[in-house]
Amino acid sequence: MVELDDRDRSVLDVMINGRANPYLIREETGLEKGDVNTVLVRLARLGYVEQVTRGLYEITDKGRTAVNKADSEK
Repeated sequence: MVELDDRDRSVLDVMINGRANPYLIREETGLEKGDVNTVLVRLARLGYVEQVTRGLYEITDKGRTAVNKADSEK
C-alpha cells in the first residue's frame, strides 16, 4: 500500500467535503500551484480522486476511506 504524505492528506482533507478545483485546494492548503497539480495527478493515478471535468476533482470511496482511517489514527 502506498503511504500518503502530508501534501496528499491536506488535499484529501479539502476534498472530503465535496468537489474541488485546484484554486480552492491552493487557497485551503497553502500549497503552490505546481504542488497541487502534482498531488492531484498522483492521487488520481492511485485512485484516491477522480477528475470529473477539466479542472474539477472529487474524492473517491478509496480516498474517503484513507481520510477516515488517518483521522481515526490521530
